[in-house]
Amino acid sequence: MTRTSARSVDRGRVIAYRALSMRDVLPTGAQDHPPGRTARLALRLRGIEPDDDPGGHALVQSVRGAIHLHAAADVDLYTAALRIEDGADIAPYSFGTFGRELSADGVRYDAALADVADAMRAAMAAGEPLTKGELSEAVTPAVPPRLAPWCGGCGVNHVHDGLFRAATLQAGLRIEVEHSTLFRYLPPTGEAGPPADPAPARAELVRRFLRAFGPARPVHLAGWLGLTPAAGRRWWALAEDELEEVRLGGHRHYVLADAAAALLDAPEPEGTRLLGPYDPVTELADRELLVPDRTRRGSVWNPAGNPGVLLVDGEIAGTWRQRSASGRLTLTVRPFDGLGARRRSEVEAEAEWVGAALGAERVAAAFG
Repeated sequence: MTRTSARSVDRGRVIAYRALSMRDVLPTGAQDHPPGRTARLALRLRGIEPDDDPGGHALVQSVRGAIHLHAAADVDLYTAALRIEDGADIAPYSFGTFGRELSADGVRYDAALADVADAMRAAMAAGEPLTKGELSEAVTPAVPPRLAPWCGGCGVNHVHDGLFRAATLQAGLRIEVEHSTLFRYLPPTGEAGPPADPAPARAELVRRFLRAFGPARPVHLAGWLGLTPAAGRRWWALAEDELEEVRLGGHRHYVLADAAAALLDAPEPEGTRLLGPYDPVTELADRELLVPDRTRRGSVWNPAGNPGVLLVDGEIAGTWRQRSASGRLTLTVRPFDGLGARRRSEVEAEAEWVGAALGAERVAAAFG
């Protein structure tokens, strides 16, 4: 870590840097929730057409076990990094307490992942796509009983959901979406090779996180990855020699040393944008910094389902939701404060972009 006198930056500098860095969301992936709804929208609203990339993209369950769209070339990186060794490193809000329980029983989490992943590859050997239910039914009897506890909600024993989702990545399974409530796992291509060293992969994820969302602290990295703060600090240490300290809000934060100039020089963001639900701008972020007001924060990150967000000059200035009726897509925008005529006109133009990205023929913007 660079040991120089820490420079101070204000919140505006951070907002400007992230507006610049988040023009490309693939290095950290784009969450797809519900499946088939949000990841492609995130790319298309940045002028990236997923199907036109010669390198290809892959939809997999990666960070926190959530479905993400990644560059196909990055899947091995995430597979190595996310092969967690100790279940106690997984934050309870991410997978519940099952990982910690396995650790307390002397079961290594990476060994559990390997057992479930091996069973998944065997279940997919016929080469046919399987739904989650079909794959679970095939895998559960093939793994040690400790990995398939009783589920009161389902009324059956099955592999713990968090372990199941994490194992799909280790098994090399990708996802195809039929519609938002139905997706299938695709058989892996090729034979499983020896596990890659996770340390360099984890260091690379730290770099990618900071390049997108610096300045940050280890606790922010842990939140993105679904890890405990202690595990987040261990991952952080793998790249700490490449970091530079800055002061933000009276606290130590860190950026990649080679991105410090971009943080200081990023142009002030201008204009009005609409970003979709679960966009990386909101999903990787320190929420208190992005939206200081508690009430407004609650409307952006909603337990019932996140809306899209309205950006005005880089600031989250409201939310939007969509509905379709009579062949028309309507985006209802709810700004936090009043919008003048010029801003409303910009929102209407943005609504057309969103509608085009979603494949809608007719689009209207309404203000709530």
